[in-house]
Amino acid sequence: MKLYQPGDTSKAICPHCGTLVSTTFAYRDVPFDDGNGIVRGILAAVCDKCEAVVSIPVQSTLTIRRAGGSE
Repeated sequence: MKLYQPGDTSKAICPHCGTLVSTTFAYRDVPFDDGNGIVRGILAAVCDKCEAVVSIPVQSTLTIRRAGGSE
């Protein structure tokens, strides 16, 4: 498993921009898909064009599980 650090870069398809974009890893507060709650301060890939969170690395999974109450 590759471990990412803040400032690392990658590429991903941004759902907001609708295209392949460059991303930069940064800490963000990310809401759950169902709208019930938020995970604070997880590492995520952020679109360099629109600042949307486009992906979350595997290393953030444990933090998400803890925030959701299922560990």
